[in-house]
Amino acid sequence: MSPQPIPRYIERLALKIANEEAAEAHKASTLEGAQAILDRLEAESEAAGFGSVKTYIEALSRDPKGVEPPEGTNPTSAFWSHGVEHPDAPLNWRNENFLDNRYVAEAWARTQNKRQLGTAQTLETTEGGRQLNRMYLFEDTVREVLGGDSQGFTYEWARGVWANISETYAAAARGQVIVFAESAHTRSILYNQELPALHTNPYVGVDNVKFAYAPSKQWPEASRNEIGAHQIRAQVQVDDPTLPHYVDVAAYAKQDPVERQEALAAECASVTVERNARAAAKAAATSTTNETEVPEAEEATAAESEVPETVPLTVKDPVRPQPSAHIPVWQVGFKPVPVKNEARASTPAAGLTDPPVPDLGKQATGTGLE
Repeated sequence: MSPQPIPRYIERLALKIANEEAAEAHKASTLEGAQAILDRLEAESEAAGFGSVKTYIEALSRDPKGVEPPEGTNPTSAFWSHGVEHPDAPLNWRNENFLDNRYVAEAWARTQNKRQLGTAQTLETTEGGRQLNRMYLFEDTVREVLGGDSQGFTYEWARGVWANISETYAAAARGQVIVFAESAHTRSILYNQELPALHTNPYVGVDNVKFAYAPSKQWPEASRNEIGAHQIRAQVQVDDPTLPHYVDVAAYAKQDPVERQEALAAECASVTVERNARAAAKAAATSTTNETEVPEAEEATAAESEVPETVPLTVKDPVRPQPSAHIPVWQVGFKPVPVKNEARASTPAAGLTDPPVPDLGKQATGTGLE
């Protein structure tokens, strides 16, 4: 049976959350709203002992305590990227009605938590994520009031802050996780920060990354079956042939089955090596920064000639919790609403159309995370 579109109850709740968030972002974009954010951040940073608002925000984005679930809970962590056009969604920066997958993920998490409290979360529902979200750093007025480009409050800086907390969130995940996207676009934080961190997270690993959406219906069947496997989509990319780990879904389906599967396995192996090296280098850099001792057996850097097959772990045989929430498999898009035909016999009934196919060139509306 083919995957069904996003359920209507999820669609309605996601739109509600998205429009509420858009209203709050609009308030933040006013001079009065931006000034209120600055006043709050100055008070918070001073109370926390930071010398500036900027260092306070940056520290928040790297603090693992801010993205940990409440004590006694073990939620399934959700991740997201991109979204889909919807006539009732807020306008994005391109003046399009666009529903970020963030809100689909949040609607899913709310539904799961209503059934059983503490079983699902998104970054934006963690304490640190909520704090960062309330700053509305992608609003030009907010960044200008904070100090503007000349003081380092640029769009790129804001995106970097969200990238940092996203990676921190991924590193704190436990057990099976769910990704609300068809695939990971090479411009996205999902591809560049979250998936690598999940891959090398000893409590998750690439086999525990599950996509909520089935592969695109535009892919050939062989590509949907093979490249569309969860662990494969968590490693390769299908949008930019100029970048590493690209797989052409159309050409792939025409190749010899044995040869293409061997080539795909080799590509995934190279992704693993690259991500392990990155994780090892990051761990080494963090240890140096914190001036802590690292056991000799755990020392590794990206400059080493040979990279171990797995990242050196401080935890032996980590226990990976079973998923506490239901993991769906949907097709991107929404069930079309039947159109009532007022004319009886003179006009044929309006036909149903396929769910809209997302344009990977679009960026997300709320946070700029794509």
